Amino acid sequence: MKRVLLLVTLIVTLVASVGCSASRSASMSAPMSAESPMMGAPADAGAADAAASGGAVNNLQVAAMPQAEAAADDAAVAESSVPTQELPPTTSANLGNRKIIRNGYLRIEADAVIQALNEATRLSTQVGGYVVSSRSWTGADDLPYASLSFAVPVERFEHALEQTRLLGEVQDENVSSQDVTGQFYDLESRITNLEATAERLRSFLNDAKKVDEALDVNRELSNIEGQLEVLKGQRNALSQQTSFSTVTIDFVPVPPVVTTGEVLEKAHVWSPLATFNDALAVLLGLARVGADLLIWLIVIGTPALIALLILWLIARRLFGMRRAVGVS
Repeated sequence: MKRVLLLVTLIVTLVASVGCSASRSASMSAPMSAESPMMGAPADAGAADAAASGGAVNNLQVAAMPQAEAAADDAAVAESSVPTQELPPTTSANLGNRKIIRNGYLRIEADAVIQALNEATRLSTQVGGYVVSSRSWTGADDLPYASLSFAVPVERFEHALEQTRLLGEVQDENVSSQDVTGQFYDLESRITNLEATAERLRSFLNDAKKVDEALDVNRELSNIEGQLEVLKGQRNALSQQTSFSTVTIDFVPVPPVVTTGEVLEKAHVWSPLATFNDALAVLLGLARVGADLLIWLIVIGTPALIALLILWLIARRLFGMRRAVGVS
């Protein structure tokens, strides 16, 4: 069983060394940027995960290190069976492997906002997409407003923008792109390395003869599988974002034209109801001021009255005593 534990340790160490060598080769290649994107994915993070998993089995290393030389030949055979992630070279033939997130925003002034919203909703399905969110409301100016966000396949993104521009007058437009090629292939490499480690741990778990050894291997296997679930979720999210682009549209109404005559007419129109409301507002304001003043008088005047009453009683008593002395 010590031989099995030794194989666990050596396989994890060899996976880490393979990841480190891939990291050194990746660091010598040209860096990826927005102007010159690199189509090869970095593999250095895979080494970090493999090293992390190696750190997770330190308790197995302590028991296996004294017999490291005895199992060197078996470890060499195991190393040859560990798969590695080959990254696509940076050539013009594989530019389609780039992973780019594209999003678009348009602010459109429409004569009929609700109609434009319905047309945009139909457009999202015509281009093979789906509606993410939709909202319409009435503004403070009693005019309709609307907002729509829909996802569209990345290959139909430009066509969707062209059709959206026809829905009204474009007041604002913004298209953003984010190249996540390196991040995507980084996740691929890390997943590949962790899957290889998990597969080895499963084989050692099947060969375990003692309960405590099986529990140790199973605990490390659960840790590796948990990391795999997180990385696969991140990879799937990136794949979804790069497969579908998001288009967000804000529809605003055409502002009504108001002539100078209409403004002057509205300013000079007499409205009894408006006058009554203004007078009522003033009356309520005065009542509120009077109530506030009364509260102030009660709060401040009561202690003052008590103090004056005490002084008056003292003065009266002193004056009465003087009169009594004078009479006697």
